[in-house]
Amino acid sequence: MTREMKSYFNLTETPFTKDIKTDSLSLLPSLEKISGALKLLVDTRGIGVMTGKPGTGKSCLLRLLISNLNPGLYKPLYICHSSTSLLEFYGHLAVQLGLEPRHRRGAMFQDINERIVSLNNSSRIHPVLIIDEAHLLRNEILQEIRLLTNFEIDSYSGLTVLLCGQESLNMKFGLSILESLANSITITVSVEGLKEEETFAYIEDRLTVLGSSKPLFTKNALKLIHQVSGGIMRNINRVATGAMIKAFYSKSVQVEKEHVQRVTQR
Repeated sequence: MTREMKSYFNLTETPFTKDIKTDSLSLLPSLEKISGALKLLVDTRGIGVMTGKPGTGKSCLLRLLISNLNPGLYKPLYICHSSTSLLEFYGHLAVQLGLEPRHRRGAMFQDINERIVSLNNSSRIHPVLIIDEAHLLRNEILQEIRLLTNFEIDSYSGLTVLLCGQESLNMKFGLSILESLANSITITVSVEGLKEEETFAYIEDRLTVLGSSKPLFTKNALKLIHQVSGGIMRNINRVATGAMIKAFYSKSVQVEKEHVQRVTQR
């Protein structure tokens, strides 16, 4: 969005971008509920799964989770290199833990295990492993996840794990080779599209935070945005931004339903 457009609508920044501050998301009830479930996962030190369609806000929820972790108590380990080999996966995890990657899986597993135990016992810091795009993980890596959380004959929770990915991830847990992991999952959450009132609140809050003092989108425009976006945040951002551009070039003081229609016409 150009400087002229932001000035025209009395906004300090472009409102609908993917790098939205996490405190804006916590105002939405459905996402706040999921955030609470993820906090419970960390508090109970289990294995969790979060799935949802692309663009529903999973990455934002991960940022929110990480930002809420007390650095004096937790060490977030974020991995998004999901389509790698088992050895590469361990290499990425070793680097996250400040270790030197090795060329053998067994050696790295031992190093990682010892570092996790040391963080918990000596530093009183609990590692939280977050694996994004987990639906792309090979089955052999998913099998290792269960082993990574097994400490002192499975009597000690040294590592919290959150697997985040698209809905196809849940299908993998029906495989017999992943039965042990499936039985160890303690929390499962699904990220759905926003409800209509949440779509309205999200759009209006973003504009208010960035300087808008009066409603910029008409009620009919908001309703159509929700309808065509399905409440998917990425789609909401795209359609709302496009409608604002149409309104700007039309020299309209508000974003009307017709501006939204122009964006969605094929």
